[in-house]
Amino acid sequence: MTSEPTRRTQAERRAESERRLIEATAELIVERGVEGTSLADIGRRAGASHAAVNHRFGSKDELVDRVVDEASIFYVRAARDRIGSHTGYDALVDICELYLDLVDGPDPLGRVHIVLWSAAVAHTAPQRSTHLDTDRTFRTFLAGLMRQGITEGTIDPTIDVHDVAVTIVGLLRGVSMQRLLDPGGFDLAGAKVVTTDLLERSLRI
Repeated sequence: MTSEPTRRTQAERRAESERRLIEATAELIVERGVEGTSLADIGRRAGASHAAVNHRFGSKDELVDRVVDEASIFYVRAARDRIGSHTGYDALVDICELYLDLVDGPDPLGRVHIVLWSAAVAHTAPQRSTHLDTDRTFRTFLAGLMRQGITEGTIDPTIDVHDVAVTIVGLLRGVSMQRLLDPGGFDLAGAKVVTTDLLERSLRI
């Protein structure tokens, strides 16, 4: 005798609906940008009505805010998984490789931040202050990994960790933006090799 399928709770259905809306929003922002994405577009992509999207989130800005939050959570989880027990220099390499892997990966949350960041640079995004805080947090995290490496004796102690962190973020962001603009224009694997080679030659003792 086959058992009847377990009925999902209202909370589970709500969570699944929100997941589809967030995923659809991220996909459309990557494809069309923030200005080119409407609540109606998001609803159609997620299989929900415009009214349902508006009722759930209130406005497109609120939905984009949620996407920003989910993308941050996504990155933190992915970083923890990738780094594992690594510290210092090895963890720094892990993070750089992960950043470029995710921008070319299947999950739109891995690349939507690039599009949103570019809008923030152009002073057009309500989330500008959020992206500013995120960038500062990312640079501080990278600087912390470099300090670990200095303490462990694997990174040159004469470097300015803040200047290097700014440069690393610029490198990763620049490569990622090129990838989104011209997906077939260059070999991302080659760019990853060059990135790790630069880290090796610039930081390792």
